Formats: sequence, C-alpha cells, structure tokens
Amino acid sequence: MRILITGFGSFPGARKNPTALLIPALDTQRARLARLGITLDLSMLPVNYVKVAHKLEELDETLRPDAILHFGLATRRKYLSIETRALNRLSLLRFDASGARAGRRAVIPGTPHSLRSIFPARQIEAALRRAGLRARLSVNAGSYVCNETLYLSLARSHARSIGFIHVPQLERSDRPVRAKKSGRPDLHGLTRAALIAILVTARKLRQEDSGTHPRQIRAVQDSLPHIMFC
Repeated sequence: MRILITGFGSFPGARKNPTALLIPALDTQRARLARLGITLDLSMLPVNYVKVAHKLEELDETLRPDAILHFGLATRRKYLSIETRALNRLSLLRFDASGARAGRRAVIPGTPHSLRSIFPARQIEAALRRAGLRARLSVNAGSYVCNETLYLSLARSHARSIGFIHVPQLERSDRPVRAKKSGRPDLHGLTRAALIAILVTARKLRQEDSGTHPRQIRAVQDSLPHIMFC
C-alpha cells in the first residue's frame, strides 16, 4: 500500500510551518511502516495558488498512491483539525508565498461548491483522542492554498483515500511540563499524530479491499497502541 504525505513551507504570516518539520520526521519512520506493508511517500507542496495544482498532478501521475494525507498549518487553531470537506473557493485577498493573489474565486470553475473528504476522519479523530492528542472534526478548510489542495486532490486524484489535517503552531519541546498549557503538540506529538492517521487509513483501506490480508490488518491494528503511547 502506497500512502503519500504532504506538507508546506512558510507563507505570509507564518515564517515557520510545522508541517515542514513533519516531513523529515516521518522520513525516519519509512522502514518501520514498510514492515507493515506501507510504502510512505513524502513531499513538500508549494504555497502557491498556481504551482500547487501542477505539483499535485505530477505526484498523482508518478506515484499513483492508494491514499493521500495532506498536512497544513492553521495558525489560529490550538488543536488538530481533521477536515471533512473542501470548498470550491479561493480568497482574493490573501497572498501566497510568491506574493501573488488567487486569480479567481473558484478552485475549479463550474464544479460543485463542496467535496467531501474520503478518508476515515471519525476513526482518526477517535484514535488521536485516545492517544491524548487534542483533535476535532472540521467542515472549514479555509479559502487558502490548503483548501485548494484538498479540493484539487478530491476532484482529480486517482487515490482511494484523500484527506487533510490542519495542525496548530507547535508547542516548544524545551518548555517545562508545567508551562505547557496551550494543549498544542510538540514535534514528537505531531509525528505521533501523523503515524496514527497513516495507520488508521491503511487499516480502513485493507478492510475495504476484497480478499483482505488478515496478517497485515492484524499487524496494523497491533501497531496502533504502541504508536499512540510511545
């Protein structure tokens, strides 16, 4: 099973993007996931209204992933937001990382106003909560490049499972435990959250497959408690 994980770099108003740190953190987990039959592909997407569409098309055609899970920063949120839909809208006011504004109001003109995510959002939320991570379902992915990315993937990708998780700014890992009152994850917590989302997604897809592979499903299920509490 091939799963594509993406993150973003900095953009106006966010000099540091935690998802840019998540990608190399997950790179260290490739071998671990490979033992469970999961091939992990990692990519950084441009925070650019025009270029992101080309990058997504390239990744989809080259990798043909079974699942795509995008991660992006929501600067005003203090919890992990599992996005359950994308809206066919773009902000005409916000600048992307290149300093440009969106040239149109719709992500894809003439297509539906909203598209529902096709990944196990509720199961991921529940698993994150069991792991002690603050997480909520969300119906508002915004009107910036994050929302555009989810809408484009849902509209055009060949993947069977497609979703997006917004993350808050990270808690500093060097702060004393008593000072950590925000509830935001540090990089270790964010990496755990991503691994949980990956494993829940893989388990769901294998359960849906005709002629499922019991050994692999059991391996994924057995891995969840370890990752949640390690």
